[in-house]
Amino acid sequence: MGINGVIFDLDGTLLDTIADLAYSVNSVLSRHGYQEHPVEAYKQFIGDGMTMLMQRAVGDSPSDEEIAKLVAELKDEYAKNWNWQTRPYPGIHELLQELSHKKITMSVFSNKSHEFTITMVQYYFPDIAFSVILGLQDSIPRKPDPYGALLIARTMGKEPSQIAMIGDSVTDIQMAHRCGMYSIGVSWGYRPLDVLIQHNPHAIAHIPADIMRIIKLA
Repeated sequence: MGINGVIFDLDGTLLDTIADLAYSVNSVLSRHGYQEHPVEAYKQFIGDGMTMLMQRAVGDSPSDEEIAKLVAELKDEYAKNWNWQTRPYPGIHELLQELSHKKITMSVFSNKSHEFTITMVQYYFPDIAFSVILGLQDSIPRKPDPYGALLIARTMGKEPSQIAMIGDSVTDIQMAHRCGMYSIGVSWGYRPLDVLIQHNPHAIAHIPADIMRIIKLA
């Protein structure tokens, strides 16, 4: 049947968001006397939503109440900073335009909060008609749970086997396998290539242009 739909991860796949995330978290940490971290460290912290991000950044097991307070401040801080340095990766716009031209249905599924996911996709890709844009919310378990991806597949009107899940993290690969989707790992994101390979994606893209070639061969 072939691949005629794709679901993209957001952070580390479509957008390089790490600098703005790091700045926002460090601002909150500094305000409360916690140790700040270099930008590079945040590549290991992100990917599982803001609560897990803050827990990893704080690192000394504070109470749930303390984490909730810090996360609330982080949301306010990030709302002011999310588009300072964040940019699409080189070649992403061209890839999305080519996929659109080829009439391949596109969606976005992120563990970033739903509000930020919607805002950022619409801001950076206003000319791209995504079928579904879905972020983390109470009714949707975070990746790698397959629920959200299967919901997107139904909304797109496609079988999971017709869809490629494209992302830079182990959770994207795991979710694709659980859903029966074709898994494409991307090497330009926040996880080391060897870690992605260990989790057996169907293919690895090293530049965005690789994705079109992979889909044609899948």
